[in-house]
Amino acid sequence: MPEINILPEELRNKIAAGEVIERPASVVKELVENSLDAEATEVQIEIRSAGRRLILVSDNGKGMDSIDAQRCIEPHATSKLASEDDLFRIQTLGFRGEALSSIASVSKMTLKTAPLDEAEGTVVEVEGGKVVKTGVIAHRGTTIEVRDLFYNTPARRKFLKSDRTETYHIIETVTEIALVNPDVSFHLKIDGTDTLILPRAEGLRERLFQIYGEEFMQGLLEASSPGVTIFASEEDNFRSRRASQYIFINKRPIRDGYLRNAIYRAYDEALPKDRHPIFFLYLSIPPEDVDFNVHPAKREVRFRKKEDVYLRVLNTLRRSLVKGRDMSETVPSGRGDVYPVGEDSEKRTFTMSAFPEKESTAEVRLFTGEEREPYLAPIKHLYLGDVFVAYTEGDGITIIDQHAAHERVRYENLRKGVDNIRISQYLFPRQVRLNRKEYMILLDHIENVRRMGIEIEDFGENTLLVRGVPDFLFNVDISAILSDVAEAIMENSSATDIESIRDGIAKRIACHSSVRGAEVLGAEELKALLRDLSQCEDPEHCPHGRPTRIHLSLDQLRRMFKRT
Repeated sequence: MPEINILPEELRNKIAAGEVIERPASVVKELVENSLDAEATEVQIEIRSAGRRLILVSDNGKGMDSIDAQRCIEPHATSKLASEDDLFRIQTLGFRGEALSSIASVSKMTLKTAPLDEAEGTVVEVEGGKVVKTGVIAHRGTTIEVRDLFYNTPARRKFLKSDRTETYHIIETVTEIALVNPDVSFHLKIDGTDTLILPRAEGLRERLFQIYGEEFMQGLLEASSPGVTIFASEEDNFRSRRASQYIFINKRPIRDGYLRNAIYRAYDEALPKDRHPIFFLYLSIPPEDVDFNVHPAKREVRFRKKEDVYLRVLNTLRRSLVKGRDMSETVPSGRGDVYPVGEDSEKRTFTMSAFPEKESTAEVRLFTGEEREPYLAPIKHLYLGDVFVAYTEGDGITIIDQHAAHERVRYENLRKGVDNIRISQYLFPRQVRLNRKEYMILLDHIENVRRMGIEIEDFGENTLLVRGVPDFLFNVDISAILSDVAEAIMENSSATDIESIRDGIAKRIACHSSVRGAEVLGAEELKALLRDLSQCEDPEHCPHGRPTRIHLSLDQLRRMFKRT
């Protein structure tokens, strides 16, 4: 019996307008979501030429009869809404009735489908939105072939990115859908190569394990409460960028800065500045309490009780983080404290027990009253908490941001290439498992990564073998570095200049390897840093443009203290 109806005009007007087909990945998303709404437990996707030539999605769902097969490609045709009330109780992934019509209008599309337990099905061929052929076919479930995407809209085709970039987006789209549907198997094949093979999983944890591997999962904790499940970073497993952060509401991937803030807030001071947690947030909310009709791609939502959802997320994660801490230990943050380093530091009232004391050979020149004769102070240089170090230079004082300074030095060494980097070899090569998108990105740019001194090779099954790294990366989380490098490449993927891609990689690695707050450099280490910084092409700025050091002359100090 037919299920699909054409939405009445008054209901169409209440649905946010907008194109749903932006790129090949958008087609994949809409077709796979239709498969899930059809109760499929197996979904197969085949891609050729980054989706330009072919996007094929096949499922074992309940299928459609002949009438629905021909009606589903009409504008605003849907089986998922019948009245205005349904619009505010959305319980399916697709509901607008725009997807198949939009896809068919910009491609050559073939639909093959049959209802469950029926041997005979229907085939419908469409070109540019016009039905050119219908017939009878033996089939199971539903298969949709989309060929020559945007063939009749060359302006839109022109704005597609490179095949590599569009392929990355497709992999990310399928990964995102798979993350929240562990009870469904997914098989993604790209240009004849098996790219993702994800059998049905017992639950969310197993699905995450399938995609990211054991080492990745060991760095995550699991927190749950009614309607909330969170997999998030342990307190020593943060990243330099917002990678691997996902929010799902009722099995829909969304973007929501408000909920992301709840995750960050749960970590309190345990989250260092400029570091970001990994998290996978799964929320189950009554359909009437969340509105998905805010954004054409359904990426943004509106909550009826926004603050309640925020607090549920915050408290769920915070309880698990507190439970995982050893409450017998306290770790001073060091933020905002001023403490001396030198031979008489014990005589001073401002000390910092969180850090070891270091000796220094730097000279501090002090003056008393109107005298202008300097004397050598026993304190050689000062740590001002976090990343700041004060020392004398000429007739004033210089404050250096040791993290920014290290970034500049490492960055310039990396940009010069592997010949200027000292490599340390692992005794036993490290196997690093990544998600499929990151793995493919790094393989596509393997020579650029090797140029930065990271000796990697393909080990298969989304795994890279790392034989050596620059010595300053030897004790750093190489998995996190490779993940961030992949993201840096993706961010610069539109650049036609290979140097721009290499520059992005160098910046990301330099940030990982540089000394951070709560690390105190010894006298020789600080001396070496200042020497290396002085030899840089731009010693005054880190690769991101922040100052590495600020100098205050005696004249400036006198003016600040109103002595001039």
